[in-house]
Amino acid sequence: MSDDVTIPGHSPNIPDPSHWFVFNLIAVYFALSMALLTPPMMTIAMRVAQIAPENKEQVLGLLLGIGSVVAILANPLAGYFSDRTKSSWGKRKIWMVMGTLVGTFGLGLIAWGGVAVMVVGWCLTQLGLNAVAAALMALLPDKIPQRTRGMVSGALGMTIPAGILAGIALTNFTDGNVYAMFLIEPAILLLAVMVLCASYRDAPCTADNSVPFSLRRLGKDFYFNPMAQLDFTWAFISRFMFFMAMATFFGYQVYFLMDRLGYEVSAIPEVMLKLNLVTSAIQIGSSFLSGWLSDRMKNRKFFIWTSAAMYGIGLVLVAYSNDYNSFLLGASVMSCSFGVYLAVDMALVTEVLPDPENNAAKDLGIFNIAGTMPQTLAPAIAPIFLFMGNADSPNYNALFLAAAVYAVLGAWAIFPIKGVR
Repeated sequence: MSDDVTIPGHSPNIPDPSHWFVFNLIAVYFALSMALLTPPMMTIAMRVAQIAPENKEQVLGLLLGIGSVVAILANPLAGYFSDRTKSSWGKRKIWMVMGTLVGTFGLGLIAWGGVAVMVVGWCLTQLGLNAVAAALMALLPDKIPQRTRGMVSGALGMTIPAGILAGIALTNFTDGNVYAMFLIEPAILLLAVMVLCASYRDAPCTADNSVPFSLRRLGKDFYFNPMAQLDFTWAFISRFMFFMAMATFFGYQVYFLMDRLGYEVSAIPEVMLKLNLVTSAIQIGSSFLSGWLSDRMKNRKFFIWTSAAMYGIGLVLVAYSNDYNSFLLGASVMSCSFGVYLAVDMALVTEVLPDPENNAAKDLGIFNIAGTMPQTLAPAIAPIFLFMGNADSPNYNALFLAAAVYAVLGAWAIFPIKGVR
């Protein structure tokens, strides 16, 4: 069956995409997860610990915070211009290819330089790979009919833990070679992007390009009245709070393993690989199953608020863990809930977009700010809790309990949504 889009946006009349296209879309999400998520989750923390061991927490927070500011801007802007791109490559493909090249260069800088160069490199990485993410996310409403969007979203959600696991495994086999540690994943991403681009034809650009571009027009196009689109606003708040919880855990789990559980830097790749073999299997299963069930039950909200609340429970378990097994238990609960949340939330937001026909990528880019802004705020706020009561010893209990509160607030924010069950 042809995978051309005849009716854009939400329409259930979008023809079913070819299996080859869906397979390639999943492959690119997988490769993007490796390239974009492995560095902030593990390899950047390891590199910072090598370069600046005395103040690694502060340097890591600064680096991730500055990079996430770039991500906050890059994702919606790339989506905005992708919606308006008219080229022989199509409106999404050029952003995926060029974004991958820029992100690869940025990761190379991280491997090569000191702290200042790492900051520049991570900013370029966020700029490039978030452009790829913006174009990829827009393919969901562009190419996938609403009736199967939950199942496809679930499959895409599976790629995140699988990609992280693969990235950790590759890091474990680089034998400390810093260039291999940072550059293998983007090389795989570039190959996957090229194969995807060859497997489909882009939907035509339907945005109004008759008005010349200007900053005034950009501001007008990005203007958003949160009270006029309450369902979209509540979905944004829910994801923001959930990702505040997630960014807090992911940003500091390496240092938790080092400071609380006593692991050396050299042991972290092996420990993370063992941990993620378990948690990724749980997350992959929960992601696919919940996406399929949400389609069958025609219900998104139940899965989202339940999973966000469960994530908070997992954080409480981690906060009070004093050995690897108890840490693994809490991480497993979080992985199960994260798989459910990400799969169903991705489907839900495509059903509450303000303008799915003309501005899908831009609106999804705005929504993605809810996932990227916590990367700035979580490290900035973390020291308040991390050094609460004792400036000499990190207070991980307070840090992860605060993150649990974020997750519960994310669950609560789902209830007011009315346009989706």
